[in-house]
Amino acid sequence: MGAALQQVHGDAPHLGHSLHGTLRDGRYYVEGPSRTSPRIAETDSAQAAVAMVIDRLPPHCGPAFIGNAEELGAYERAQSNR
Repeated sequence: MGAALQQVHGDAPHLGHSLHGTLRDGRYYVEGPSRTSPRIAETDSAQAAVAMVIDRLPPHCGPAFIGNAEELGAYERAQSNR
């Protein structure tokens, strides 16, 4: 897992790896729900970090969206026009 899981609206925890330079030893971290929130945990395993994020998702959290903010906005507008 090379990239961090990103969220757009800031309402879900997220994980990161040394890609961001936060952990020099290659460990994974979980923060959230915002980028300024304190770190929740660190782990050696990507699987454990993902499990921590899943355990902390807000109720009624929908599927992840792959794309940038503009693409997400267009998708959300299309969904609301249905």
